[in-house]
Amino acid sequence: MTFQFRFEKFAALAWLPLLLLSHCWAQESISLSIAKPAFEQDGSAGFASMVSRGYTPLFNGKDLGGWRNPYPYGEAKVVGGEIHLLADQKFFLVTDKKYADFRVSVEIHLPEGDANSGVMFRCHVDDDAAKKVYGYQAECDGSDRRWSGGFYDESRRGWIWPSTKGRSEDQFLNHEQESKASFAEPAVANALNRNGWNRYVVTCVKDVITIELNGVQTVRFRDATDASGFIGIQHHGEKGQTYRFRNLFIKELPQIPAEQHVSLVQQEPVSIKRISDKVTQLDFGKVAFGNLAMPIATGSGTGSVHFGEKLKEGRIDRSPPGTVRYGTTPIRNGQQLGNWVVPAPVDARNVEQAGLMNANPPAVLTPSSWGSVMPFRWIEIEGLDDDFPFELIRRRAAFSATWNDDASSFECSDESLNKIWDLCKYSIKATTFAGVYVDGDRERIPYEADAYLNQLSHYTTDDNVKMAARSFDWLMENGTWPTEWAPHMVFMAHAEWMYSGDVDWLAHRYESLKAKTLMHRSGEDGLVRSSEVDQKRTDIVDWPQKERDKFVFTEINTVVNAFHIEALERMAQMARAVGKDDDAKAFGDRVELAKAAFQETLFDAAAGIYRDGVGTDHSSIHANFFPLAFGLVPADKVAGVLAWLEAKDMQCSPYAAQYFLDGLFDNGSDRKAIELMIADGDRSWKHMLNSGTTISWEAWDLKYKPNQDWNHAWGAAPANLLPRCVLGVQPIAPGWSTAMIRPCPGGLKHARGRVPTPLGPVEIDWKKESTFTISLALPDGMTAKVDLPATDASKGVFVDGKDVDATKVGDRWVLDKLMTGSVKIEVK
Repeated sequence: MTFQFRFEKFAALAWLPLLLLSHCWAQESISLSIAKPAFEQDGSAGFASMVSRGYTPLFNGKDLGGWRNPYPYGEAKVVGGEIHLLADQKFFLVTDKKYADFRVSVEIHLPEGDANSGVMFRCHVDDDAAKKVYGYQAECDGSDRRWSGGFYDESRRGWIWPSTKGRSEDQFLNHEQESKASFAEPAVANALNRNGWNRYVVTCVKDVITIELNGVQTVRFRDATDASGFIGIQHHGEKGQTYRFRNLFIKELPQIPAEQHVSLVQQEPVSIKRISDKVTQLDFGKVAFGNLAMPIATGSGTGSVHFGEKLKEGRIDRSPPGTVRYGTTPIRNGQQLGNWVVPAPVDARNVEQAGLMNANPPAVLTPSSWGSVMPFRWIEIEGLDDDFPFELIRRRAAFSATWNDDASSFECSDESLNKIWDLCKYSIKATTFAGVYVDGDRERIPYEADAYLNQLSHYTTDDNVKMAARSFDWLMENGTWPTEWAPHMVFMAHAEWMYSGDVDWLAHRYESLKAKTLMHRSGEDGLVRSSEVDQKRTDIVDWPQKERDKFVFTEINTVVNAFHIEALERMAQMARAVGKDDDAKAFGDRVELAKAAFQETLFDAAAGIYRDGVGTDHSSIHANFFPLAFGLVPADKVAGVLAWLEAKDMQCSPYAAQYFLDGLFDNGSDRKAIELMIADGDRSWKHMLNSGTTISWEAWDLKYKPNQDWNHAWGAAPANLLPRCVLGVQPIAPGWSTAMIRPCPGGLKHARGRVPTPLGPVEIDWKKESTFTISLALPDGMTAKVDLPATDASKGVFVDGKDVDATKVGDRWVLDKLMTGSVKIEVK
């Protein structure tokens, strides 16, 4: 099994986090070292991690520059890279600078005995008052009450969340029972490490305030009392007690990645058509995210520019289905000379930073200097005379500033596959407009599963892929709600490490990944449990819901557990890479425990396939291709599962098709995988081609997802499947120092292409006739293990005409020696 970058075998919504944390199946048998993030004793690793992730230090570790004590008492000093506060009365150390929207991170170590502290944010200072500092505070509660992570309004309104009689205003007592219940949940009540370091992360976006303690979200609340203020840290006033603080960082929001990482490209129209005496239609050939630059029309009067993704009867469809885009912008003629930028219409959802409490994370913004952008191919201009220089109009299309069209190529004997490659490669390029991977144009936010599929395809189409790591960091701070999306963060980190070989990058993020494995929901048998809320809402299996092949949701869900086990397995590999050998062993032990329970509990021995979960006899294709793709099917069971899947059609979404086809390719069913890509009907990439789209869709057709958009990169899986599986090029060691060359030809007669890597491109050209021949060119610094299909009656393998040692494994030949440089290999 060789699913993306596996080398050992060569192969949220606001309230949901708190509900998820109510799971109490995690047992003491789970090693604490892998159950939650660990802190280094000296704090240096934490400092380096925050800098690596783009945070700005509030404290330089040397002096108190940028901070002040507004009180006539209290002592603040720097000791060993920490801020120590000492006092016999309550006081606060505060920043000199005010902040509005931000994410602030502070590590706190409480003293023994009676102790209480916190992080002030958007707070205020009145130097003339007795209580000089007041405002918002994230509570650090050392008492048995265990309200650490709570939301308190210092010297003003008292407790906000949780609230309590006598210490909260009436408006907050409305949620007293709910808020106290949330702090009674074990995960929240036990979030504080009473005798160690604790990381507080406070995020303020407009009036939405979120508090996290050691990776556990404790508060998400809406309050508009303060829009800006200082950051502060507290000594509660216990005489003789020393409060310690370190790693104080801030990231001011909003971050706009496109400002540094995306360029606007001027594009000419490919055709201009005069529709009537006042309407002209321009076609730019493909959809791209952008707006227009056009000469200023002289004279008086007004007009309008219509932007569209779709035509209907030769005109821009002004009432398109789903989230297919259309909009109009008014223009006014004038006397000035030169050009002006015509911004695309703004969809409010694409710029939303703080919507409803149960809405998505903030949208990824594009630079205000651009003017607004939207995806469009056609424009229709009304109100300009036919002598206007329409040929001078340019689309300003937004693409990654480092995108290289020549970095990759693919061509094979099937013309439909060639067109699918072109469609999917361009889909990846066109959706780089925001500087991080987003879900298209409906919400303009990253989702974990979308981003992972986008990442895989970006690696195989471009040769500068810093966007993957950037999207990972964004998602670690702006996670979404589906259960299986959290393990995708482990997949993203693993893929980036295997691609780049950057162990330092991985080490800076390793500890935070422990919260993404679903370990908090697992039991003594190693399997994840799903509450009723999970079964009804957060366990996703596939999206949209119609694409789940009638999956039956139960407490122990086969798909969820397949993701959980795969995440643990990759965590074990990454733990070993960053020198956490004890963690690696603990993760490995957990994998073996969960695998045994998975097989015993979820495999239907009579049918020879996996059921959807415990308590149902229904078997969906998802319950079988996810285990197959993740290598969870025992060797003696693979043939049965594979035969069952080969009899199925594409009964899943474009997202899940990534895993379905990977499982087929990895297990010798490459002919079936290719057939599914180019199948007739409306569930294939051939159907997208026939529709005339130029960017892949979110779903196979509108009838499967009526609100789908037409610019969704998770629908572009062939952009990575064709290079990785048909050409057969994948890394099996970090940084591509060793590659696997394993072409899977299916029914194709030949294929050739260029696959980008950090070391340079891998060039492949293979032909399957009476013999199988492959010309292979590897970049300097790379070796390759070569695994080739065996032709009928083949007897051996020849490299540059010389017989070489090779082992036949099933219907394939595996060369005993690693290859380097440029070689021609023949199986005959």
